[in-house]
Amino acid sequence: MIDQDTQKTNFNNVWCENGIVYYTISAPVDEKEAVRLDTVGEGFINTGEASFVLINIEKSKEFSSSARKAWVKFLQNPKIKRTAMFGGNVFVRTLASFVIAAAGKENIKFFGTEQEALGWLHSTSS
Repeated sequence: MIDQDTQKTNFNNVWCENGIVYYTISAPVDEKEAVRLDTVGEGFINTGEASFVLINIEKSKEFSSSARKAWVKFLQNPKIKRTAMFGGNVFVRTLASFVIAAAGKENIKFFGTEQEALGWLHSTSS
């Protein structure tokens, strides 16, 4: 039997709170999952509910090529003022750095902790 607490930690989540789209990536992201995450996040950005993005990749282990392409497209949205990413192992951080470079925007940064990432987002959100 699968422990419910373990089951709860093995999924990806996206929500909007206080003008920030939050992503928690805890499970592999294939093309279908990338489209789902992109669609939800883009909805918050395009309706004006949020203009900042925070991506938690602490528990992430795998992004497919199609997922990385979807992230690049999402991050290029001109309505996003700033994007902060944090966490992840060396492999995932390397993939994230490729996504950041491919997005071609200077308003995307990588941080070691959630507190640092939120501090950078909040320093410009007022």
